[in-house]
Amino acid sequence: MSTPKAVTFDCAETLVAVNWSVAGFAKDCAGHVGLDLPDAAFADYQGLYYSRLPEFRQINRTRDSQQGARFWDRLTQDWLRGLGADESWTMPIRTAAEELGFGPSSILFRLYEDVLPCLEQLDDLGVRCAVVSNWDYSLHRVLDMLGVQSRFEVVLASLEEGVEKPDPRLFHIALDQMGVDPADALHVGDLPEDDFAGATAAGMRAVLIDRNRTQSGEGVIRTLTDLPEAFSWSA
Repeated sequence: MSTPKAVTFDCAETLVAVNWSVAGFAKDCAGHVGLDLPDAAFADYQGLYYSRLPEFRQINRTRDSQQGARFWDRLTQDWLRGLGADESWTMPIRTAAEELGFGPSSILFRLYEDVLPCLEQLDDLGVRCAVVSNWDYSLHRVLDMLGVQSRFEVVLASLEEGVEKPDPRLFHIALDQMGVDPADALHVGDLPEDDFAGATAAGMRAVLIDRNRTQSGEGVIRTLTDLPEAFSWSA
């Protein structure tokens, strides 16, 4: 089959290695500022976060990062209050979250080494690129922090769009913005349901990435630099 006009990429575990959990990151941030709390406290933080997910989803739809920051400020302050801890720890913890999450030595996000070589290959072939990810509004910031935001024509975070993979509508939003027909596009991701099934339901070709494989083949690549090889495969 021919080289696609566009390739859409999943983000987590496809472009970016992610080491994040709600409770775990809260513990990292508290420890970073010297606040010693029992593990149960971080389970409480996670529970509070999940109880406020509907609010967080609505904030994402506004695409207002300042509202997002205020959400995390309130969450942290209310969590500390519920623990009976000093609420003055709120801003140190939030500052630590910024540093550990989005600073130059982020403990959460790392760009895979095969991403930039793959993007160079696609540039040489004249293939346009986009990101279609189940993520929150921070997706743009993460890609910018890692130096690749500008390499993608479209970047879609599901929580901003109000629809998540494997729903084919998320793929269609990206392709509509690019003016590319689904039959002329290919999606790459790590999850069989969200990425492969979702993309094929949208009328796209799709391949999975599994970096634990010893070689590429049968619809799965072991490295993004093998992606051009997959252009000859059927969906």
